[in-house]
Amino acid sequence: TGHLGKDNESVFAVRFMGPRAYIVTFERTDPFYIYDVADPADMKELGKLEIPGFSSYLHPVTIDGVPMILGVGEEVDEESGVRVGLKISLYNITDAANPTENAKYVDEGAYSTAGHDFKSLRFLTVNQKLIVPKNEYTYTDNDNFDGFVVYDIALGSITESFDIEHASSYDMYHGCWYDAYMPPRSFVFQSKLTTILSHSVISTNLAGGEQLWSLNLDEGLNNTVCSSYF
Repeated sequence: TGHLGKDNESVFAVRFMGPRAYIVTFERTDPFYIYDVADPADMKELGKLEIPGFSSYLHPVTIDGVPMILGVGEEVDEESGVRVGLKISLYNITDAANPTENAKYVDEGAYSTAGHDFKSLRFLTVNQKLIVPKNEYTYTDNDNFDGFVVYDIALGSITESFDIEHASSYDMYHGCWYDAYMPPRSFVFQSKLTTILSHSVISTNLAGGEQLWSLNLDEGLNNTVCSSYF
């Protein structure tokens, strides 16, 4: 095939499902393409959607019986091209010729590694919850965050259920930390959500968001050998 998308656009995400490919390109807006790739030598564009920002990871889901694609990426100002924050999109792909953005959630100033580390994201099919790592760093001791956010996903709606803070804003800036940290991972067993991130492990009640226990792996670290949090 020739160049996908418009001039100067780059491919940011691809998801193959059967004979179709779902492709995101980006320069200032996020064209979301659906291609028929049954014949790889003769790919055919079926439909596209142009919206601000971009998705860098695409995850197939079914919401109330409707086939959808979850996109995790970044919201970008359409005029200036300046990054706004973390963006989660729900694309309706029922009509391949006319895909639509069914729901969108933007967390201004936030960032997620899920865009390039797909193992850090988890979608729970039964209760339709999305678990995504999130961080913010202000270079002060205020408004920093490192942890996970649990979202409720429904047709036409992406809402935050609760977040899990793996370190306080103050400690992230002033604390003494080991020079290694763990990548974000999560798993669920018997309605208990365990999250692993940076320097700690936390267990949370998935239903209500209450913390069950936590483990700081850097506790008791020799304070003469300190590294920054990230």
